[in-house]
Formats: sequence, C-alpha cells, structure tokens
Amino acid sequence: MAMENLTFIKRFLAEHPRSAYLSLDYENKNPLLASFTSGLMLTRKVAFLFKSERPIVIAQTLDCPFLKKGYVGANFEIVEYRDWQEYLALLKKHLSVTSAVYMDVSENGLLPRVSLADYGSVAYVMSLGKEIRSSADLLNEMIGTLSPEGEASQKVAADLLLAIKDEAFAYMAQALKAGKPLDEYEVQSFIAHRFEEEGMTYDDPPIVAVNANASNPHYQPTENEHSPIKKGDLILIDMWAKKKEKGSVYGDITWMAYAGREVPVEMAKPFAALVRSIDAAIAFLKQELPLREVAGYEVDRLVRKIIEEDGYLPYFTHRTGHSIKDDDGPHGPGVNMDDYESHDERKIVDGNSFSLEPGIYLPSFGMRSETDILVKDRRPIVVAGRQREIKALL
Repeated sequence: MAMENLTFIKRFLAEHPRSAYLSLDYENKNPLLASFTSGLMLTRKVAFLFKSERPIVIAQTLDCPFLKKGYVGANFEIVEYRDWQEYLALLKKHLSVTSAVYMDVSENGLLPRVSLADYGSVAYVMSLGKEIRSSADLLNEMIGTLSPEGEASQKVAADLLLAIKDEAFAYMAQALKAGKPLDEYEVQSFIAHRFEEEGMTYDDPPIVAVNANASNPHYQPTENEHSPIKKGDLILIDMWAKKKEKGSVYGDITWMAYAGREVPVEMAKPFAALVRSIDAAIAFLKQELPLREVAGYEVDRLVRKIIEEDGYLPYFTHRTGHSIKDDDGPHGPGVNMDDYESHDERKIVDGNSFSLEPGIYLPSFGMRSETDILVKDRRPIVVAGRQREIKALL
C-alpha cells in the first residue's frame, strides 16, 4: 500500500506544477503517513513533504534513526531538525519553489477525517505566501477506496448480515406467534451471538429499536434499559459487522419489520418514500458516474429532495450515507453522501464504498432503510441487498 500511495501522490503532483503536498504527524496518528512509517516509534512532530521529485521527511533528531530504517529511509530524503526555529526554517526552504500547497484541511473544517493539519501549521505556510488547497480528494482516492480483497470481504460480510437478519426476523416471528415475551435486548443478543458464531467482529452491538425508540437513530438497548416487542410494534434492526481477519471490510444494513399481518398505511407510506429516494440515488449514480465527476453532496441533495416531495424532510436528521472501509468501525475515511452535516465535495471514485441510509424519524415511530454501494468501473453496485417493503412478521 505504501508504494501505491507514494506513486499516486507523485503522479498527482506531476499534473499540478509548482505544487506540493504537506502532511503532518505526531505519534503515528495520521492514517496516510502510517502507511509509510509502519508503526515506527515517533515521538516528535514530523512533516512529510511530497513534491514531484524525491519526497522529504523533516524529522526531529530523536526520531531520525527510526525513520532511516525500512521503507521511509529507502524512499524519502530525511532532513533533520533539532529545535523549532530550525524546523520552521526547513519548511520555508523546501517550500520555496512551490506556489500551492495541499494540506489536510477541509472547507470550514467540516470533514474530521480530512482536517488533520493544525491551525498553526496552516497559518505558517500561508504566511510564506502559499495558496492552501485541500487534500480531500487526494486522500479519498488513496485511503478511502477498497482493494479487490476488501471488496470481496465486504461482500462476504454483507451476505452474512442479510442471512442473520432473516434469522432475526424468524426468531421474532416465532416468539410473537407463540405468545412468548420478547424484547429489544433479547433480539440484539441473538444477533450478536450469531456474529460471534460466524467469526465476525464489530465496534458496537446492533441496534434493535421499536416504535419511538427507533426515532433516535443511535438508540441502543441494554440489559437494564430496553423495551418489549409486542404485536403491532414497528421494529428497526441496524446491523454492521465484518470478518475478524485483518483488512476485512464492514457490511452495514438496516431493515424494518412489523409485528403483525398487514403493515399499517401510516407506516408503509413513509417507508415507500425511503425506497423511492434510494432508487433515485442509484439511478442518478448509474446515469452520471460514467459521464462526469460526481460529488458526495449531490447524492444527499437528491435524496433529500425526494423525501421533501413526500413531506418528510423535517424528520430526516442526518446525512444520507457514510464511507465504508477496513476501519475499526463502519465509518470510513472516504467520501460521504452528505449535504447536511457537511457539504462533501469529494469526488466519488472507483473503489469507494458507502452506505445509502435515509431515515424518517416521526414522534411515534422511526424508520430507516440502508444498503451498501461499491463503485466499480464508474458504476454503482448494490452490495447489501434492498428492502422494498416493511417485513410483516405474522
């Protein structure tokens, strides 16, 4: 991955004359730079300066012996500084022939996975008369996309989630038909147990929420605080997990069920709006991606327009979708489908994976429909199935 990232950055800068990319780190907290340093012991601020020629690393004396070993020593020129005055002087010297500097910043600081450069560093580079540009698209293409192995692991995870979802629906239906007590925490525990049996891992347990509980998008039942599941209830199940093997990618789905024979119109109608909005998003991507660059905010804007037409926009209180990668959690560092929490102008590129999960959260009940999309050959692929209607359990 390090070699691919370095090659990509060099190619990008070759297409942007008199530009450089300056990325900063401290104790291996920067995910891109960690692909080069491979967990080396770094205890002081370090600056990676990429230019069209050989890139350099400006590092403090104590860290240089570690950096000289392995990949960094073989592929970067290591420039040593002792004190802060020398560090600033070296930055000024090596940026002298550049007019624009890409840094890890985002518009109004609204993309936390991009905005890693501190204010002081940005202000200093600006004081040198340099134009600051965001590295958002650069990072999205390097660390926000899936490898072929990641794509395959995501499909495995999504297929397992869909199967476990069916088992959870059957588990609830059996209890309801038999008149047995049933609650959110019991169903959550059932799903979590099946994850373990399938060799899957996750950061937080799945969400199982009934009625008004589902109007809180991040509601979590616990052993001490949960609600019963009774006939006539609307049930939301949000599940995300991945295989335990290193490098595995999450699947992330949300499905709705009704504890009865026929879904009431007042529940079916808003769910139909969710289905239409996802249909519109997928159709838009199929049409536009082969023709032009498409930004994440455009997808969210379209989905919100559909939901607004059906009268539910005030009840849709989060972005349409988030990036998915081989992270500790299901939220990845790539482009989000977002014109609500942020105005995500990052371009959707091959290898990006993201959820489409619009929700409508009314006072008496909430609902969400979620699938995962992988972009390949400039076309969206639905990885995690689609729910067209609320599942009636009886």
